[in-house]
Amino acid sequence: MKKIIFLDFDGVLNTEHNQNMLMYHGKPWKDKHGAFFDSDAVAELKRIVEETGADIVIESSWKYLGLEAMKQMWSDRNMPGNVIDVTPSSASDNLLLNADLDDVDPGRTQWKGVEIASWIADNLHEEARYVIIDDEYVILDSQLPHFILTNPYDGITPELADRAIKILNG
Repeated sequence: MKKIIFLDFDGVLNTEHNQNMLMYHGKPWKDKHGAFFDSDAVAELKRIVEETGADIVIESSWKYLGLEAMKQMWSDRNMPGNVIDVTPSSASDNLLLNADLDDVDPGRTQWKGVEIASWIADNLHEEARYVIIDDEYVILDSQLPHFILTNPYDGITPELADRAIKILNG
């Protein structure tokens, strides 16, 4: 069964704690790809990938640099897992043709949720499990059982990684 991690970066891997510590100690806080990721959050992502075999789809705003740039950063930084794609920047025709408009709350910005739903509609043609890891509640209501909300200060913690593994492994 295919397993996918829809992954945000800022507030998930790029944590406020890590950035504050790097700046406090006068250490570099970014490279040519952008802000450095928190090694603790990366270790938890690695554990999720190792225990589930899930692939990664980037849903972070960093995706606008392009899939090849994301794959290059993943390689350069020796990141865990396999980045297979980025979410689209708008709703796809497949999603729009089959959309449940009751799922959209007009009082909440859900653009990432729509982009994730579009990616699923366009790419997952067999049974699959997925998790969305983000520091903002930007999902569709139907995605709530798959959603892990991080605190931007800490990013992915051991407890959140455990929840993600449980969702992906059923």
